[in-house]
Amino acid sequence: MTSKIQTVKYSAAAAALIAAFSSQAQEVQKAAEVTVTAGRIEQQLLDVPMSVSVLTQEEIRNSSARNIGELLADVPGVEVTGDGSQGLKRVQIRGEDAFRSLILIDGQRVSEHKSMSGPALLIDPSSVERIEVIKGPASVLYGSDAIGGVINIITKKGGKKPFEAEASVGWNGAGHGWEESISLGGDYKGLKYRLNAGYQSHGDIKTPLGYQKGTDFRQKNLGAFLSYDFNEHFTVGMSADTFDSDINSSSWDYEQDPDNEFFVRIPKWKRDKVALFAEGKDLTSYLTRVRWDGFWQNNHKQMRNYVGASVRTPMYNMNVVTDSVANNKIRTLGTSLQADWQLGDNNTLITGYEFTQDTLKASTDAAFTQKMKMGPMTMLDTDYVTNRYVEGKEITNAVFAAMETDLPMDFTMNYGVRYTFVNSKLTNASALRNGHRTTPAGTTNYVNTPVDDAGSVGSDNESRPVFNLGFIWKGIEDTSIRAQWSQGFRVPNLQEKFLINSMGGGTVYGNPNLKPEKSNNFEIGARYSGTYVDADFAVFYNLADDYISTEILSGSGSDVYRYVNADKAKTFGTELSLSFKVNEYINPYAFFSVIRRKTEWANGVSTYDSGTPAFTARYGLRTDVPLFNGRWTTDTYLRSSTAKKTYSVSSDETTRIAGYTTFNFATAYHFGPKKAYSANFEVLNITNQLYGYETSIYEPGRRVNFKLSAKY
Repeated sequence: MTSKIQTVKYSAAAAALIAAFSSQAQEVQKAAEVTVTAGRIEQQLLDVPMSVSVLTQEEIRNSSARNIGELLADVPGVEVTGDGSQGLKRVQIRGEDAFRSLILIDGQRVSEHKSMSGPALLIDPSSVERIEVIKGPASVLYGSDAIGGVINIITKKGGKKPFEAEASVGWNGAGHGWEESISLGGDYKGLKYRLNAGYQSHGDIKTPLGYQKGTDFRQKNLGAFLSYDFNEHFTVGMSADTFDSDINSSSWDYEQDPDNEFFVRIPKWKRDKVALFAEGKDLTSYLTRVRWDGFWQNNHKQMRNYVGASVRTPMYNMNVVTDSVANNKIRTLGTSLQADWQLGDNNTLITGYEFTQDTLKASTDAAFTQKMKMGPMTMLDTDYVTNRYVEGKEITNAVFAAMETDLPMDFTMNYGVRYTFVNSKLTNASALRNGHRTTPAGTTNYVNTPVDDAGSVGSDNESRPVFNLGFIWKGIEDTSIRAQWSQGFRVPNLQEKFLINSMGGGTVYGNPNLKPEKSNNFEIGARYSGTYVDADFAVFYNLADDYISTEILSGSGSDVYRYVNADKAKTFGTELSLSFKVNEYINPYAFFSVIRRKTEWANGVSTYDSGTPAFTARYGLRTDVPLFNGRWTTDTYLRSSTAKKTYSVSSDETTRIAGYTTFNFATAYHFGPKKAYSANFEVLNITNQLYGYETSIYEPGRRVNFKLSAKY
């Protein structure tokens, strides 16, 4: 489906629509005008020494994306996976798994210490001001988990006048669902406030094969922000928000097979957060800013995972069912203190301290049923429930310092160090079994029988220094050229160290002797922001070591494993964002990334089949024309990905997921005073192509979305 012939056909179709619709989706914002906080201070994008992509508030407002994952789908170097669900998106940066990319909300991490899939993006797009995506290791500034990169989601705060209001309502054809949001805010004599709320409800995915049952989801959110400027130097504030979702997931293969059944239900995935801050600016000629942050966050997930499989022959009948219900709570307390210093005319220093405490309480009720008959005799009959309960805690202390020094000949040097100390402990791990197991030798009954099926109580300490060094040259107007070496690391989570986990390939035991994963990234890049062209280019090479994998546990069965530091990965590639402003009306653009990733697995296999597509891209044409005292915009584009292959170390097999090219069109009309009202309409996957990011899990087919929004 991604052949050159088809791509040519789609390109021709795009050209035809481009000729028919001569307008633009949104105004091009020069990189020189974009302010970001990726370096933990406010900077112009041209001054940032790392690869950063920014989704602005205008882009978010004009998008029909239902969640943050869908918003990030076209960022170069970013791949979004669905885990079989519309409502659960996870983000991979430069080929790294989602749990090797750090998710922040207002600079504060979202913790999930029992999930191997990485934290979910538990926030509604309607409450977001902008999103900054840092690509490549950023552990000096942001700590553990930032091997692939960092996604910092910055929420809306205050307003530009005493009272502002925003509201939107939309229809999404992927799941025939509605979404609504409302936001009130303002700034009155130094008092800034914001209230926001949103709700979504979507049905099953409609693919080119039909509806994929059990893929519906709902979500709701509430948020509040309040701050007060005592004077031009001192501000205090607080925020609170809650996000609650109900998510279902299933596989098409299981749906089509009457002898098999599979589904995941997440009736509750809730994040509650309260945060406080105090900030002082321009306190002395040397101390330019001091900021303190403190937050409490509770992440509560309930999940049911059901797998049923049957095999029937004239002489043989076997049925196996696993049905697990999990209830996980992670409570996070965090605080940070950052001081920014101006040391003379040429040196800017950032120093900081961070503390986080993650407390895990998790319980699982796992039912296992197995019945096997051969002829008239029952050979095996097993039916029991294992009740597991674990408690654990992870405490992190870190100090960091980062310096920016202006050098002669328009050079700037950036360098920094972070030292992190982590204490992990499992304070409780117990499991009880109830039920029976019948074999030809007899019956074993379980009545509150203790079993070694939860994990081992224990503790461990880890410490890690990381460094970075970079240069920027700005000797040409509107241009910056950068080169950087940066390190990343990830501390093993509680599951990898202490818990026992049942997986599809067997049982995996924790290993308290695991070392942190680490990586070294080398990168050169350039940005240009001119009158007619905006461009950002990067070439990178990343070497990661001590990846956590599994190996067969000596003296145990072939399906019993333990976690070990064994795997390595080498990733290299290039990313390009390019936008032309032909005139005030026409704006062609292209975003693409090329990634090659070589993984050395624990079993000695070395392969490029690492589950990362070699090429992903979005390219098209935007137009923007005045119409009836309003503004009419269009965006006609192709979205492409080559095939990807994934090697499984447990099965020693390679699976292939086909590539794709989809053809899409979006248009919007902005009207009213200050263009405060807008009507958005889009048709996605116009050719109704069947494709997916994972095996037997497909993305929506042709669909129509629309949204009405207003600002006051």
